[in-house]
Amino acid sequence: MPYLDLNSIRLYYEEQGNGVPLILLHGAFGSLDQPDTGWNLLLPTLAEKYHCLSIEHRGHGRTTNPGGEISYALMADDLHQFIKKLQSGPAHLAGVSDGAIITLQFSMTHPELVRSLSCVGANYFNDERCKQANNWLVDRQRVERDHPEWIEELARIHDRNKYPGYWQDLYSQIAANIAVNPSYTIEDLQKISAPTLLMAGENDRWGNPDQMLGMRRGIPHSEMLIINHAGHLIQHTHPQIVGPVLLDFLERVSEAV
Repeated sequence: MPYLDLNSIRLYYEEQGNGVPLILLHGAFGSLDQPDTGWNLLLPTLAEKYHCLSIEHRGHGRTTNPGGEISYALMADDLHQFIKKLQSGPAHLAGVSDGAIITLQFSMTHPELVRSLSCVGANYFNDERCKQANNWLVDRQRVERDHPEWIEELARIHDRNKYPGYWQDLYSQIAANIAVNPSYTIEDLQKISAPTLLMAGENDRWGNPDQMLGMRRGIPHSEMLIINHAGHLIQHTHPQIVGPVLLDFLERVSEAV
């Protein structure tokens, strides 16, 4: 199994396909074998045309995090070191939820390494709707009581190469990060020079239409897809829509280079 040692962590990743690099990032609490938070349903199709590199974020799944801290800036720097070590830039980047926010952060600081940016369910700051959505994480005991199946899944995918109960530390680190991040401005978004595809569901609490419109106005070369009557993880719930739109976008961007 492929690992890279970088930024004081041991990062797990998988690769599939050939061609121009396409780096795929999952959402918070996810891993590469948890389909709904990542790109599993679309990966076989994407790998027919691109060299797909799927990574597990700092502290998630099989990737370690001895520092015990998670932030978008830190995970974007992990991505930078990953690209440098594999000499895989410039690359297309595609992220879901937290993964999408990491790609926003990365594209602001390392534009020369980004061919294009595809974001599912991103928010660029915590508006009231995002804050309300994040509030459910505050009371972990209530979450454990009301969602035991999810808690069991967290333990399965995150404790396996660390220690029993590690998922609780990860939970606290993620909750602390999203309580204050992201906090980008329109001026920050204007630093993103790569062609950008913004995608979200109409009923997404984080990547809500107001967030999408703000990013669409702020990112110079951006386009937007909002799927009616859909929620947060549309790459999983609506792959028949997201897949063709994403492939079309990547193909158009590649032809323009």
